[in-house]
Amino acid sequence: MSATLIGAGLDPQAVHERLGVEAYSDHEVGVMVEVLQELYAGRELSDLTEAEWLRAYGLMHQRKKTGWMTEGVVSPDAEV
Repeated sequence: MSATLIGAGLDPQAVHERLGVEAYSDHEVGVMVEVLQELYAGRELSDLTEAEWLRAYGLMHQRKKTGWMTEGVVSPDAEV
């Protein structure tokens, strides 16, 4: 995977590819992009550890199920 910087210009297609193009909707990808931007801005998408990715993935599922999108930024050190 080529370097993809997480930030305001994060390419949703890169996130969709990492999630799995066949399995996730554009809505889910949009939620995941927002979570990644909040937690890991300035990092390379490919540099996230499995634990970091799974944390973001869990938050994405929580937000898409509850409809909660951006009620505040979650610190990467906060327990979820």
